Amino acid sequence: STRDIAPSCVENVDELIERQEKSLVQLETKRNVVNDLIEKGKKILENPDKPKFLESHLERLVSGWDDTKQKAQERIELLQDTKDAWLDYAENNDTIIDEIEKGIEEIKKIKKRFNLQNAFDDLAKRQNIFNTTRDSIMGLYNKIKKNMEVMFLTLPDDKKKLIEKEVKALEEKLVVVSQFEEKVEKVDSFCNSLKEFDGSLKSINDWMVGATKELMDIRNASDKMAPEDRVARTMDLQEDIASKVEIIKKNAENELALLPQGDEVPSDAQIFKEELIRITKYVADLQEKVRIECDNFSEDVKFWAEYKTGIKEFTPWLNQAESASTEGLSKPTNLQEAQALADKVHGFEKACVDHLKVLEAAEAAANKMTTHKQADAEVAELKGRYSKVKVIADEWVKKVDTLVKEWALLDNTVTELNAWVAKDKTQDGENQFSLEKMESTLGELKNIFKEKEKLVDNL
Repeated sequence: STRDIAPSCVENVDELIERQEKSLVQLETKRNVVNDLIEKGKKILENPDKPKFLESHLERLVSGWDDTKQKAQERIELLQDTKDAWLDYAENNDTIIDEIEKGIEEIKKIKKRFNLQNAFDDLAKRQNIFNTTRDSIMGLYNKIKKNMEVMFLTLPDDKKKLIEKEVKALEEKLVVVSQFEEKVEKVDSFCNSLKEFDGSLKSINDWMVGATKELMDIRNASDKMAPEDRVARTMDLQEDIASKVEIIKKNAENELALLPQGDEVPSDAQIFKEELIRITKYVADLQEKVRIECDNFSEDVKFWAEYKTGIKEFTPWLNQAESASTEGLSKPTNLQEAQALADKVHGFEKACVDHLKVLEAAEAAANKMTTHKQADAEVAELKGRYSKVKVIADEWVKKVDTLVKEWALLDNTVTELNAWVAKDKTQDGENQFSLEKMESTLGELKNIFKEKEKLVDNL
């Protein structure tokens, strides 16, 4: 049971097991003899006259018997474990090679898929296969290491070197596990990148709907906003589009890395390519439309400023003119006052003409804007008020011009009459009045005076 053993193969172990089993049989056959001797020795020890050496001899017999039985049993167990280790070592080596070959084949099946759902479904499948393959290979490898440890308890040194060489060669093949894992991790990274790429495209597509609606809202509500507000809102949209353009550029770079290039592109990958092209074109067109709108609205700010400048000049004058038109005209008492009043109403009428040009210039500036409903309404209202003032101014001019004409005629007639009277009075030293002419002239003066008074009353 204590003899050194060094089996170099499973057959040697079987031989040693057979020998050890025979030894155990021999021990069993001697058990009754040994037990009888032990019992007899114990009885002799009860005698006071027992030999002095007996006790030590009996102790050696008992311990030697127990030790022999234990070592024999340990030896048979060691040999059995060694046999199992040899058998498992051989079997596990064959199995692990099969598993490694399966792993290599599974690695070949791993590929990129461009349908997002299929990609993740296949990824989950490959991850499960990898986990199973890894656990199987590494589990077998750990068993082989355990087998080797047991075998090395009895294995000769030269045989140990051979086993170590075999295990080292096996360890080199375990690289399939890391290769499998690396391949699965790459596909995992690809799937997540494809998902992010898909999400980015969908996000921009959703944004495009809102951005297009925002542009339409700006256009449709532009007549309700000041040009400055339209420009600010359009510029905000421009900035938003510019940020999305940068994202699209990044997506284009990602597309080159994620998707296959060339003529033969899988249909699922082509769907992503076409969607990216569609989005890129749509956003570029939208960016150009917004740029044009912003440029137009920027011009609107200039035209709006011109319009408001004209309105600010025209409105105070109109308010003053409306107030003056309701006050009426003063009633002159002589020709000079009538002529002064004529100068006043002609100046008023000229101011109307001049300020109408200001209003029309403001209207022309407004008409150059993209939308001018607000300005149109304001100009129409001002023109309505202006027309009323202009009617009054024209009436005043007509009335005062007629008054001045009649008054001048009256003064001229009086002057002529006085000159005629003075002339007749000096001829031949005596008055040579023509009664008929006097009566006619006086009648004419009377009519002119009445007309003048009537005109004054009508002012």
